[in-house]
Amino acid sequence: MLKMPLIEEISEYLKHSFLGFHTPGHQQGQGSESCFQQLLQQGLLQLDLTEVPGLDNLHHPCGCLYESQRLAADLFGARETFYLVNGSTVGLQAALLAINRPQGKVIIPRHAHISVLNGLILSGGVPLISPVQMEKKWGIPLGLSAEKLSSLLEEEAPDEVSEGETSEKVVSAEKAPVAKMPEIAKISGKQERVAQVAGKTDIDLVFTVNPTYQGVGYSAGVINKLIKEKGLCHLVDEAHGGHLFFQSELPLSLQKEGADIVIQSTHKTLSALTQASMLHVNTEKFRAPVREALNILQTTSPSYLLMASLDSVQAQLRTEGAALVGKSLETAFLLRKTIEEIPGFRVFPDEPLPVGWYHDPTKVLVSAAELGLTGWELAELLREKYGIVVEMFDYYAVLFLVTWGHSSADISRVGIALRQIGRENRKKALDSLPLPVSFYEESVRLLLTPREVYYNKKEVVKIDEAVGRICGRALTIYPPGIPCLWPGQVIEPEHLEYVRWALREKLRVQGVSAEEKITVLKV
Repeated sequence: MLKMPLIEEISEYLKHSFLGFHTPGHQQGQGSESCFQQLLQQGLLQLDLTEVPGLDNLHHPCGCLYESQRLAADLFGARETFYLVNGSTVGLQAALLAINRPQGKVIIPRHAHISVLNGLILSGGVPLISPVQMEKKWGIPLGLSAEKLSSLLEEEAPDEVSEGETSEKVVSAEKAPVAKMPEIAKISGKQERVAQVAGKTDIDLVFTVNPTYQGVGYSAGVINKLIKEKGLCHLVDEAHGGHLFFQSELPLSLQKEGADIVIQSTHKTLSALTQASMLHVNTEKFRAPVREALNILQTTSPSYLLMASLDSVQAQLRTEGAALVGKSLETAFLLRKTIEEIPGFRVFPDEPLPVGWYHDPTKVLVSAAELGLTGWELAELLREKYGIVVEMFDYYAVLFLVTWGHSSADISRVGIALRQIGRENRKKALDSLPLPVSFYEESVRLLLTPREVYYNKKEVVKIDEAVGRICGRALTIYPPGIPCLWPGQVIEPEHLEYVRWALREKLRVQGVSAEEKITVLKV
C-alpha cells in the first residue's frame, strides 16, 4: 500500500466530524459565499487552473483579476487592494521590503509575529522593539498604548546624532543594561557600528498589531493619528481583524482609519480559503513600491482556487458584510453568556479593560483555572471527549474563534461539553502563571540586525550551553508565533528557563531541535 501520511491524517480527521472554533473562518464551508460553494461542486481538480486566456495574471492584472481587486479596494475604501496567495506573511514582508531601507529604523511592538522579523532579513532594517502592556492575570499582551507610542515617537522621530557621536540606543526602543558576556566583547567593534547606525538613521515606518490574536486592541483612530502627525508610514498587521471593518461598535479597524498599509488575513475571520489574504494600500505613494515587492515575493504560479475565494469574499461582503459580521457578534455573545453561567469557568475580559483598550467579542478566551485545568488540558478534553477543536490554548486558557459560519446549535454543543467537564473535574485551582511573561514588557536589546545575524556564521549548542551566547535563530512558541527570543539577542538564563518550561509542557517551540539544541552565533 502506498504511504501518504498527510492524506491519511486528513482522512482520519474528517472521520470524527469535529466542531471547529478555529480558522479558517468559513468553518468547513458553512460561511462560504453561495456562488463559490456552487463552483466547488464542479470538483477541485477542475478548478486547478493557470494563466490561460481570459483568466488574467496576478503579477500584471488587466482583466478579471484587475476588476476583482478593484472591487475589493472599493469595498474596503482603499487606493489599491492586492490579493495575497502566500498569506498575510507575504504582505507584511513585501511592505517591509518596499518601504524599509537597509539600516532604516522600524518601530515594532514586542508582540509582533515572526513574519515581521523575517521581513527585516529581506529589508535589512533596524528594529526598535518596544515593550507592550500586559494583562498579567491572563498572561496575554494587550499591545502598544497611545501613551507608550507617543513617548516612543517623541524619543525616536526624528532621531539625529551628530557626526562622531554614538547613540546609546543599540537596536532597541528603550535603554537596557548591557549583559557582561565574553561573546559580546569579541564583537564589540560590530556592536559599536550597529549602535551608530541605529542613532543616525531616520524611522522608515511604524508597525502596529491591531487587534491581537486574542482580540485586544487600542483605539485605532488615536493610534493612527499619532503616527500621521509624525509623517511616518504606518504598516498594520490586521490579520485577526478583517471583519471589524463591517461593524461600528468597536474602534479597532485601522483600515477604517486609512492607515497607510493594512494587511488582513481574509481566511481567518472572513470566508476565504486558508492562505488567502488581502493587502490594502491607502496612500498613493506606496502603491508602486508595494506592487513591485509583491511581484518579487509572491509565487508566479498562484492558485486560482485561492484567488476565486478572495473574489467571493469581496462579493459576499459587498451585499451582506454588516449582517454577517453582526451574526458573528451575536453568536459570540451567546457563547460568552453560555460559558459565564457555568460554574468553574471564566471568560476574558472578566474585569473592565484599561481606558482606551477594546476587545473583539468574536475571540472568546476561556479559563478553567478554578477547576484546576490548564488551557491545554481543557483543549484536550474538548477535542478527545466532545469533538470540539479550539483555535489556540496556552497554560491558562483556550481561545474560541466565532464566525458567521457558526450556529446556535454549535454553541449549545459547547455548553453541554463544558457543563460536563465542570462536573467531572474538580481539582485545586491553578496558581498564577508558573513563569513570568515579562519578556513582553522588556526591551529587546539586539547586538546585530536580523539580516546581519542571518548571514553570520552559526553553530548549534545544547540549551544548557547557550547562556551568554548570541541567539542565531528565533525561538518561537506556537501558537501564537511571537518570538520569545530574537536573533541577535543575548541569551539570558530566564530565556532558557521559559523555553525549558514550554518543552516540558509539550508546547511547540520553533528553533529548538528534537535533541533540545538551539542555534547561536559562532564565536
